[in-house]
Amino acid sequence: MTLSLVERLHRLAAIWGPSGREHKVAEVIREMITPYVDEVSTDKFGNLIATKRGTAGGKRVMLAAHMDTIGAVALNVSDKGLIYMAPVGGFKAHHAIGQRVVWGSGVVGVLQHEPADDAKDVDFRKLWCDIGATSKEEALENIRLGDMCVMTGELQQMGDAMVGPALDDRAGCAVLLEVAEHLGACAHDVVFAFTCQGEIGPRGAGAAAWSIDPALAFVIDVASAGDVPKGPRVDVKLGGGPALKLKDGSYMAHQGLTDMVRQVAMDGVIPVQTEIVASPGGHNDAQVVAVAGQGVATAVIDIPARYRGTAAEMVHVRDLHATADLLMRLLGSPLEY
Repeated sequence: MTLSLVERLHRLAAIWGPSGREHKVAEVIREMITPYVDEVSTDKFGNLIATKRGTAGGKRVMLAAHMDTIGAVALNVSDKGLIYMAPVGGFKAHHAIGQRVVWGSGVVGVLQHEPADDAKDVDFRKLWCDIGATSKEEALENIRLGDMCVMTGELQQMGDAMVGPALDDRAGCAVLLEVAEHLGACAHDVVFAFTCQGEIGPRGAGAAAWSIDPALAFVIDVASAGDVPKGPRVDVKLGGGPALKLKDGSYMAHQGLTDMVRQVAMDGVIPVQTEIVASPGGHNDAQVVAVAGQGVATAVIDIPARYRGTAAEMVHVRDLHATADLLMRLLGSPLEY
């Protein structure tokens, strides 16, 4: 059965899969992409690699999106059965208070924090997960130290916006699945890389790029929109189209490839925003893809998102479709830059 992009996103966003534990996500993506590609494999790192062979004379192109989400890992359990944790990826304590989480075992818990009169006192070390246990022994019957949890909740559509947890970067994964289904005949060998451990520092994407050895790569992720009060100082808004990243703290765009993406978008009348992250922090998978092997010309095409790192991340359906359309137009071009 063919699924729409939104239906795929609903399915992907519901899967438990923090950094380093992406196997359940990979299983579903394998099932969904197999009808549209020629070969599917899993590398030693856990990345899912799906290849659609080109007709002749094209380039080897990597499309990458990470499968994992932020989460937390169990560190210790109090005598009363409260589970203390450490963050996995950019899981912020102030985003977690009062939220429900699900552990890998399926056990659900709620996060709560010690009383704090000042926002500066909110700290992950003062945060705990309550699974309803009444003792340390009862809690450890359900959760082992080292187990991981992620925020949980139903993905909902609000007008043309999709709201829920795990949209970073299941939205990118859904876009790649859309491209795989609708690409059709293509001169280029297209390799879809659904990568691991993107939230704890770019890791899986680097391993994938070394094995794929592409001529060029497009990394699809989400970008924090700057269209909210006191939001990041970036000229990216929800519903404004995919954002072409020029720079962040660890990545500088390839000039020729950037110009080509802009031209293809202009020819296809696809709105493209410009994303420049001025702060020295941050990372994305492109920083390891670009330096794999002898170097890979790499572009980052981001999906605008609000409220990243929360249980109510928000993306716009129009941006999802525009990102897929842009990728398909790029793959239908000679990819000369």
